[in-house]
Amino acid sequence: MISNKRIVTFKESKIISTNLVMAMIGFFTSFVPKESWTLALINEFIAFLSFILSLIFWRKNRDFSVRYFSLLSYVLMIVLSIFFVEPIFRMFYGTSTFWIQIFVLITIIIASFPLSKKTAMGFIKPTKYGIFVWVICGVVIGLGSIVYRVTLYAEIPEAFPIAIVCYLFSLLLLFISPIMLIKPHKIEEMRNGSNVKKKSIRK
Repeated sequence: MISNKRIVTFKESKIISTNLVMAMIGFFTSFVPKESWTLALINEFIAFLSFILSLIFWRKNRDFSVRYFSLLSYVLMIVLSIFFVEPIFRMFYGTSTFWIQIFVLITIIIASFPLSKKTAMGFIKPTKYGIFVWVICGVVIGLGSIVYRVTLYAEIPEAFPIAIVCYLFSLLLLFISPIMLIKPHKIEEMRNGSNVKKKSIRK
């Protein structure tokens, strides 16, 4: 059984180090496909909000280590997904491709929450749904290759690979991130339920 009640000190919380990394990533993505100091300031503000949220989560959950690190991971995944989606949005803003990307992003967000428990179960134990999740990842990668072909006609070719990879990571992070909101005891129940089913099958 996972121990959720270990106290997390501020030094162990990784708040400073992780949010510094977030700030750096936000700064760098604001220079793809070309520099935007306005976007850099916005990204640094987002990183600052991430730091505040991380601090709040630590203060409220520092006595419950698993829950705290799950919430911290959720915040970081959401912030990263925002940063990673910016380059391709900037490339295609004002085009039909931009709206297709928005549609895909919203679809992933809407689908991820009701499917979070099934997705978590797919990681705990390989299931048909777990295989389905991997198929989804393949579809996302396939979509990325199509978008890549479309981007061959954009103005800044050298930024295409970075933008595509970032976009794919953003979609995957958004799909997986709701798993981190599931409380530890629920995960434990799912794991125990999976073990009980295994034993019953063996009998």
